[in-house]
Amino acid sequence: MGHKKTLVISISSSASFRNLFFFPGSMFDRLAQVFAQDYALRVVLVMSSHARQKYDFFFSQYGAQYGDRLSIEVVDVPSAKTTVRRIFYFFYSYLIYTGTTRIMATLGTRPDEPPAGGWRFLAPLKILIARTFGRSRLLKRLVIPWMWLKIFTDRPFAPLFDRIAPDVVFATHLFGWFDTMLMAEAKRRRIRTVGMPAGWDHLDKYFLPFHADRLLVAGNQVRRMAVDYQAYAPSEIVAVGYPHFDFIVRKENFKPRADVLARLQFPSHAKYLMYVSGSAYCPDEPDIIETILKWADGGKFGEDVYLVIRPYLGGRSKDKQFDMEKFNRFASHPRVIFYQKEFWGDVALSIDFMNILAQADAVIALYTTMVVEAAALDRPLVAPAFDGYTTRSYARSIRRFMGFDHFREVLNTGALRIVYDFDQLFSALDAYLKNPQIGADARERLRRNVCGTLDGNASARILEEILAAGARAG
Repeated sequence: MGHKKTLVISISSSASFRNLFFFPGSMFDRLAQVFAQDYALRVVLVMSSHARQKYDFFFSQYGAQYGDRLSIEVVDVPSAKTTVRRIFYFFYSYLIYTGTTRIMATLGTRPDEPPAGGWRFLAPLKILIARTFGRSRLLKRLVIPWMWLKIFTDRPFAPLFDRIAPDVVFATHLFGWFDTMLMAEAKRRRIRTVGMPAGWDHLDKYFLPFHADRLLVAGNQVRRMAVDYQAYAPSEIVAVGYPHFDFIVRKENFKPRADVLARLQFPSHAKYLMYVSGSAYCPDEPDIIETILKWADGGKFGEDVYLVIRPYLGGRSKDKQFDMEKFNRFASHPRVIFYQKEFWGDVALSIDFMNILAQADAVIALYTTMVVEAAALDRPLVAPAFDGYTTRSYARSIRRFMGFDHFREVLNTGALRIVYDFDQLFSALDAYLKNPQIGADARERLRRNVCGTLDGNASARILEEILAAGARAG
């Protein structure tokens, strides 16, 4: 007897793996329970050869358990583009031009590198495209997908789809090129699609050419961007929450504060600040850290105040080297602990880090996604909006990151305390160290507007939507 339903799931980014697979109780973990009851379900995981090599440690344990009902298929998609394809890609990408797009395309996100979107002088053309063609919902919903299929004729997923005949495709990282090509093949064959952005800051960057039949978002913040920028109808969107927050808020993972302080080798009555680095995005961080340590050494915060530094663990070796050079001077400081382990993908390390974050008396986060995770744990939040002891132009200043569109809801809640000089930084940190309940109402607004539902069931809601799509497929 043949399989009645075949579900294809992409794994094309580390965020997708974190969101849906690795932690206990994840969407994939719950899918295993469905397997035990529904023998008519087949799941095909598709990934690049690089991803297969990276995540084989995790998936190799499942092969014998489910046989051909769970399979892993490797597909490598072409990245090279002809001149015509590059022009078309440029055109549809800039059908939106947000505050985030402006920063990426004109100022750049790293002070020492050119903008990711190309030459700055093209900014007026990008704005013109967004304010003219970008206003057309018909263009975004019908014309661009039709043209994309005509211009990008490569079909790397076609042989696989011919062989497995999927009923539903779940694209877990819509912003990525791998998932764009996967969605294209599904659209060519009129296969039902479910999609989600792998991060909270993806839908405000560039326009994406294909729309999932069902878009899964974390909460109101991502929903707003999907409607305003990606031309989704509200009826196509389902708020499910952040799946990896199921892991973050699970009470059985939390340890007493005394255990966390002992783990950090801090005194039993110590307080500590968590500093989350922005790496090459924020070159003046050493000034901030050095000054905080001077305050702590001078007893301005009281006794036994420490600093846990979380360096930026981006994929680029340049970023890691940049952080190493920035922070080397603090490595031997008696008040400093570095947390340099890549924890997603290792359950024990993830629990360890989340306990350290959960017990921090305040979190200094420089416009990173750690803001959202710290908010989920109700940690006081501080963000410097000044460049240490350096005077930088706005184009090179950390201040430019306040223009990120995906930060709009965060800033509007007032939960992220913005400080514009060292005096304000000291006042904010000193107040939180004395009373971490300050700003609790604002943090609750942030959780409600950005974090989505924190009931530990986001993964269950995602799986429910996928299985429902399979049921509707016939």
